Amino acid sequence: MLTSEQIRDAIKKHRLELPRYQKLYRYYTGKNDILNRQLPDPLKPNNKIATSYCSLIVDTVVGYYASKPISYLSRSNNEKYLADLHEIFILNDEEDTNAEIVKDFTIFGKCYELVYIDPQGNIRFKQYSPMEMHVEKDSQDNILFGIRYWKEKQGDSDVMKVEAYDAEGFHYFTSYDGGETFILDRSIPHYFGEVPVTIYKNNDEEIGDFEKQIPLVDAIDKILSDSANELESFANAYLLIKGYQGTQPEDVQAMRQNGVLLLDQQGDAEWLIKNINNQFQQNFFETIDDLIHIQTATPKLTTEEFSSNLSGIAIGFKLFGLESKCSVKERKMEKALRKRIRLITNILNLKGADYQYTDIQMQFSRNIPQNDMEITQQIVQLANMVDLETRLSWHPRIQNPKQVIEKLKQEQDAMNLDAIGDSNE
Repeated sequence: MLTSEQIRDAIKKHRLELPRYQKLYRYYTGKNDILNRQLPDPLKPNNKIATSYCSLIVDTVVGYYASKPISYLSRSNNEKYLADLHEIFILNDEEDTNAEIVKDFTIFGKCYELVYIDPQGNIRFKQYSPMEMHVEKDSQDNILFGIRYWKEKQGDSDVMKVEAYDAEGFHYFTSYDGGETFILDRSIPHYFGEVPVTIYKNNDEEIGDFEKQIPLVDAIDKILSDSANELESFANAYLLIKGYQGTQPEDVQAMRQNGVLLLDQQGDAEWLIKNINNQFQQNFFETIDDLIHIQTATPKLTTEEFSSNLSGIAIGFKLFGLESKCSVKERKMEKALRKRIRLITNILNLKGADYQYTDIQMQFSRNIPQNDMEITQQIVQLANMVDLETRLSWHPRIQNPKQVIEKLKQEQDAMNLDAIGDSNE
């Protein structure tokens, strides 16, 4: 049974980690540090331009890696097992949940999922970011327990509520002294046979995709903000008038209204501005921009390189870095999804089934730009070597090859009947 000391120590650890997760989420939502910049001179322009590189990196990964649903197959062709899982997945919006999981571990480096039984007896699962949940592990990386905690108002006092999950059940605690002592309110057994919490990792180091590039993002934010400051300073430039030391404020006001300066041969006027090396700024910006895309393996999909009708091999080379990164994510996610299926299967077997979670095989699909004409030509060229159903499955626009083949047969039968009718006439 979990103790008050274990709960207290877990909350302290989570609070130490929380600032890092909050910063990562800020950058994903565009609340970069540049927005908090203060200049020594409050009268000078202080533009604050926050770029969206972090959300671009994450959204590109999610779109490429998680926009197509995962396919589940049974190695023993157990259709009943697949049907039971499908029903549970539909209830839990499994496709959307998977996409949110990918987004979370791409931002934070990891996220969690809790499997539980709802009051109606249905198997449910829900993802949590590391800002919302903390998980304790042993030296062998095995999960000991997970917790969620929050504050509530009870009368005139604030109390802390804790929901904890271990291998035995769900435990609910309350602290009335600000988190020093936790009193167990109740425990509910869950019958999963293990801790019903799964860790989805982005990599072994549990680092998000843009975390190491935040200094580069800050540098670009400063370049753009300072450039805007320079432009604003140029618009507010001082007019330098030489040889007219006796000029009075009313003379300046008259010049503003008339828009004319009358100077003698000894006088001169010019704008007092700062020389800006625009080419250096542009080169520096492009260098950092390239570094961010290269180091995060994020392709520039809007550039001319992707605008032409590229072959499948050419597209593959341009997406090689992104695909390599997503292959690591796939291995980590498949490991976590196997635990999800194992937890679900444990409950299904308690209800009378006899399933083996290892019977389920997962297939991941990428949202890769396709050259439809090239694929169609390959399908036609291999007509005498590969069966029709397999060839049709290669085409990105055909989702159900069997259905297409059945329609083709129906059309062919209808044409044959028409031909027979015409011959009889």
